[in-house]
Parts: sequence; C-alpha cells; structure tokens
Amino acid sequence: MHTDAAVLAQEAANFERISGELRGVIAHVESTAAALQPNWQGASAVAAQAALVRFHEAAMRQVQELNDISANIQASGIQYDTSDENEASTIASAMLP
Repeated sequence: MHTDAAVLAQEAANFERISGELRGVIAHVESTAAALQPNWQGASAVAAQAALVRFHEAAMRQVQELNDISANIQASGIQYDTSDENEASTIASAMLP
C-alpha cells in the first residue's frame, strides 16, 4: 500500500472546504428564515420554526462529522509520516556494517 501524506492533507482540506460551504448554506437558510419570520403566523409559524430547528441540528451534525473526518485524515497523515520515517531509519541502521 502506498500512502502519500501530502495527498492526505489535500483530502483533509477538501473536507474542511465542504464543511465551510455547508456552514455558508446554513447561514443562508437561517437568514432567509429570519427575513420571513415576521410574516409567519399560527400553526404554520410553529411548523416552520420546528423544521428550521431540525434542519439546523442535522446540518450542524454534518459539519461536525466533516470536521471529524478532516481531523482524522490529518492525524493519519502525521502518523504515517512518523511511522515511515521511523521504519526508514530502522532499515538504514540495520543495513550499516
């Protein structure tokens, strides 16, 4: 298996980018909802607010998952680099007369 720490770092950055884009969508939805809120009344207002709360909670879980994935990929890249360097050093030492 070939692992490239730079590729792992790039993929971690992709997850961070997606997380940032999702946060932008969340902000846009919340801004739109805030603009519409004065016009909502009665049962529809209650239902819309409940839907927005569910949306926000689900979206924030997705943001957290994306951030966790990014952190895990970054940690894997660091661990790979450290392990690779240690193994290379061990092999080089074993080959010395």
